[in-house]
Amino acid sequence: MSKPASDATCEVAIVGAGPAGLAAAALLREHGVDVTVVDEQARAGGLYGSVQVALHAVSERQDIDWRFQSTVLGIMRPSAYRVPRADAFSSHGEKHVAGSEQRRRGIGCVGSEQRRRGVGCVGSEQSGGGAHELWIQGPAGAYLLRARAVLLAPGCYDRPLAFPGWTLPGVMGAGAIQGLTTNGWVRPNAMDGDGEGFLQSEPLVSGNRFLLAGSHPLQLVVADRLLSAGARVAAVVFTQRKQQAWLMMRHPLVAFRHRRQLLEISHILGRLRRAGVPVIFGHTVVRADGTEAVERATVAAIDTNGAIDSHKTAVVECDRIGICHGFLTSSELARQAGAEMHWKDHAGGWLACHDEWLESSIEDLFVAGEITGVDGADAALEKGRIAAVGILRALGRVDDHRAHNLAASARKRLSRLQRFSAILQELARPPAGLQLQTMSDDTIVCPCESIKRGELRRALADNKHTLSADGVKSLTRVGMGLCQGRMCGDNVARVIAEARGVQPNDVGPFQAQAPVKPVPLAAFMSRP
Repeated sequence: MSKPASDATCEVAIVGAGPAGLAAAALLREHGVDVTVVDEQARAGGLYGSVQVALHAVSERQDIDWRFQSTVLGIMRPSAYRVPRADAFSSHGEKHVAGSEQRRRGIGCVGSEQRRRGVGCVGSEQSGGGAHELWIQGPAGAYLLRARAVLLAPGCYDRPLAFPGWTLPGVMGAGAIQGLTTNGWVRPNAMDGDGEGFLQSEPLVSGNRFLLAGSHPLQLVVADRLLSAGARVAAVVFTQRKQQAWLMMRHPLVAFRHRRQLLEISHILGRLRRAGVPVIFGHTVVRADGTEAVERATVAAIDTNGAIDSHKTAVVECDRIGICHGFLTSSELARQAGAEMHWKDHAGGWLACHDEWLESSIEDLFVAGEITGVDGADAALEKGRIAAVGILRALGRVDDHRAHNLAASARKRLSRLQRFSAILQELARPPAGLQLQTMSDDTIVCPCESIKRGELRRALADNKHTLSADGVKSLTRVGMGLCQGRMCGDNVARVIAEARGVQPNDVGPFQAQAPVKPVPLAAFMSRP
């Protein structure tokens, strides 16, 4: 039996070892700050970030305390797959990782000799004396990490789309599939003579015919990676009409500055075309069917008004469906700490309010990365640097003049990146009300508690003064499962908003309470 963990202290605690957290840690260490980084992934770099670069870089330094924890990617369980080798990355993944000089600079001085695996942050609050307390949970149990300042850079996750059959094994987020490819879970399977199978999964989900459907251009990147790994991509389906891509041409200067990204998308489309992968516009998935797992999906056309045309449908044979309608920020820790939030639908949902130094409404609680807006990995790097300068300023390590000089180049790069991401967010915006259109009354909205949309609507009809997500939670148990509302919260808010004639931000999110993620009882028993 492992020795129980004891409480710890540090000068700055960073939650999240993605691009933002890594960039902040590197800059803080350059100024001699005592930094502890906590991340629930098994490796640094973020779920969608530069894993190989991070793994190479972490051997460079030994003065940052690293604490990691394995986690679940999407609905599929990585434990059901072969353990990846160190060289198990696809060639396309290596190209993606090596493609950003800014990312290499941001991760270039991070160390891991003191790495402690099996650690995650499940709660945050202020303690006496202006310090912050993080509730840390790992194999040795639960303990408190006290820090003078905290940076929350928790990242984001796939925005779910509920439709009949979306809870079948094999339906997952496109971002989760990308995480599998990036981390080496996806590669050719030498045991399959036809080269079609590449994921060693449980017998319940057999075959590897992928359908990617949504509104975000990430699904093109994922489809390309799947092809390079030997998968079969049945189709890539976009809710937008092809003409919507001309929105980029309204911003010629931004398009010119980011011509490499746009050119790469063009190359990906060419590779998909040569591989015979249909890229379909103006359609969406409306149903998944199968006996024990996904066997086929039904896609339907979307008319010019954004309404689903149930008379124009097609069936696509597939074993796995990747949904890609953008992302929601992992804002639970910030909300649980009491930080002020604001709603921005297609930039990530509930985002943390902050000042120019990325300090939240809570003193010495900083935020960076996607929790301030889903702008991509390169933008997250710049946000991490700016937040690190803000922390140095709050700690008294630099004065205002020095702080502004340190952050100037990062602000300039971030402004340029955010102009591009704003256009992409508009391009990736699905038709208004699509999430409600794909749900019938028999569609499960809350997978953990098996609550259907019809049950929510009846509860709302019987309790006409209930408006909040927490109010519906007390009536139906929606959001009370293991995911704590991550998979259902957005859809629940939209169902309530429809019934009450308001906007989702008027409904609000579920109350975030510690622990924000499941904690085994043994963690409490190990406390002294």
